[in-house]
Amino acid sequence: MRVNRTVAPLVLTQALLILSGCTKQTGGVIDPTGVPPFLSKALAAPDTIRMNTLPQSNGILTVTLRTQIQVTRQAGSAPISAVTVGVYPSGATSPLFAAALHDDGVSPDSLAGDGTFSAFLQFTIASSASGVFTLRFGATDQLGFQSNTVETPLVMVRPSHIPVLSNLVAPDTVTVPFDGSTTFQVSIRATDVDGQADISQVYFLSLDSSDPTKKYVLSNDGSAPGSVAGDSTYALKLQVSDSPTVRKTYRFAFQAANSFGDTTASILHRITIR
Repeated sequence: MRVNRTVAPLVLTQALLILSGCTKQTGGVIDPTGVPPFLSKALAAPDTIRMNTLPQSNGILTVTLRTQIQVTRQAGSAPISAVTVGVYPSGATSPLFAAALHDDGVSPDSLAGDGTFSAFLQFTIASSASGVFTLRFGATDQLGFQSNTVETPLVMVRPSHIPVLSNLVAPDTVTVPFDGSTTFQVSIRATDVDGQADISQVYFLSLDSSDPTKKYVLSNDGSAPGSVAGDSTYALKLQVSDSPTVRKTYRFAFQAANSFGDTTASILHRITIR
């Protein structure tokens, strides 16, 4: 019941606004004021962008494109107060970026007052954020009436580059005290031409352990000597405890994966526990 009391006045207010602001009758002739604007012919140029052509910094890409939309008003309707466009990632309900379009003859608009509203859009995305985005256009007139919504796709195409591994630092031999334990660290450098954010995992497999498929994930948290958090050096500290079977040679296979799931070839390193 509480919902009904809240909604009913809103509906009534809207109805009164439509009746008083939209139409009036003089001598039996209906004046069609208050008819919402109508949108058509949305354009994004380009509508497909290869992400490897975009300027980037630390895995963040800058996207620039031109947009336009045709806005039609019926005779006697209120002037347009705003025309906007939002950039929506796939499945998103809130825009990543929004901007106003203008019909003022100032570039990129070609002719003032022709009903074609235009704008340059510039926004940033992560280098891993490929896929289909949606440009969603809307308009409002000076009476507050909203137009229909028009959408057009913006396709972001990203080539998949496999990360590159280098500079492996790991001991060849680790000595474990009897009835005790010891720790050691391994680190490796991982880079990606699509940006550091495109690297989803750096890890190694211990091929001679009880579970050779288990991933030991390294972190770029700055724990490796000479590194800082967020750089391209990934490290992991390991602890080995004495046991009857621990003393042998192990093969460690280091790999990295990107956001597409593509993995590098393994870099193999042997560590002897004694």
